[in-house]
Amino acid sequence: MAVSQFRFILGIMISEQPTRSAEYAEAPLAMPEDAFCRGLCQLGRTLGILVFLFDTTSSFNAAQITGYSLRKGVWSRGSFPLPDVVYDRSLHRSSAQYSRHRKMLDELKEVHSFFPFSSTLPGKWEVYTAIRDNEQLAASLPPTYLYEDEDQLALLELQHPTGLFLKPSAGTHGKGAIRLRRYPGGWEIDGRSRSNELIHEQFTNWNTAARFLARFVHTSTSIIQPYLQLTDMNGNAFDIRALIQKDDRSRWLFTGAALREGSQGSVTSNLSGGGHAEAALEALTERFGFDVASRLLAKVRRISEKVAPLLEQHFGRLAELGLDFGVEPSGKLWLLEANAKPGRLSMNTDKRAARLALLRPLQYATLLAARRSPMLFNNDSSLLQHRDAAKAAKRIQRRYVQEVHP
Repeated sequence: MAVSQFRFILGIMISEQPTRSAEYAEAPLAMPEDAFCRGLCQLGRTLGILVFLFDTTSSFNAAQITGYSLRKGVWSRGSFPLPDVVYDRSLHRSSAQYSRHRKMLDELKEVHSFFPFSSTLPGKWEVYTAIRDNEQLAASLPPTYLYEDEDQLALLELQHPTGLFLKPSAGTHGKGAIRLRRYPGGWEIDGRSRSNELIHEQFTNWNTAARFLARFVHTSTSIIQPYLQLTDMNGNAFDIRALIQKDDRSRWLFTGAALREGSQGSVTSNLSGGGHAEAALEALTERFGFDVASRLLAKVRRISEKVAPLLEQHFGRLAELGLDFGVEPSGKLWLLEANAKPGRLSMNTDKRAARLALLRPLQYATLLAARRSPMLFNNDSSLLQHRDAAKAAKRIQRRYVQEVHP
């Protein structure tokens, strides 16, 4: 299709591409979230949307930008018209990467007015306080504290003898999340470093343990929660990942949920740390029985449908959210985290959810493009009413069932 035949242009901003060694210079490119991006490009083409990828190394002027598109199933570099909508999927491993990301989007905005697909969320502490202040949702949150110093840590350790859980306010994928708990000889600290490496330390002296944690936290903002028993009968950590997205009418709709189980010995259930996903109802039924499992998933849905508009009121227009829930052996459900750049891998446990997870971003992007250029859309040919969209998503979703990261 010629560029003029596409209704609008969707640019997906991805994480910076690592430099490839000469040994692999001729190998086919693989993008972050490769399967998801392939699916968006394929389905977008079916719906008349030109979808391409770009990152902070892309160059642009007032007319075009360099990036990547799918050509005969292979990622190829090329030049593209400036996007009408930018879907930011990039993750940052350093403050320098974030600065380059922010600088590029600001400069692109100066030469071309585009619609951002979604706002971002601030740190976990700000999100927690926004939800905590809502009377209907406060009871679903575990007690949460902003890390201050070693004295505060000592007091909280006494108040919560089952242990404490610390994680960076701006962290993702379970990186930097650690558990502190007592054992017969002293204190044990385990979890993952910010580079996702396993940590396991034991201390016979409290002050030494507290200093280790202070150095680990360093200058980053971190939150502390009581260590909750969010494990199954085998002692493996698990949680429920829910996905809620906007559709082509800007309505929040629940897409689906999956159970994620961490690898043996891991304190988190993130798929990037070696975990795996299971169909939510079946997995919860195995752990709690059908009646409890059904009630848990109904509650997950109700909370998700309340949290999404609440966070949007506080932090600006959002398009989708991944919400993580923990379940104690008693069946007590806790809302643990919200993520405005949710992955898709766990949704592959449910074919319907996987199709919607791919389709809805394109539907919502179409709505944004129509708002930006209403003359390009009319009632007869609007992509919002594309009857074959779901069928196309189903067909394309069958091809791509794996992702690079969750």
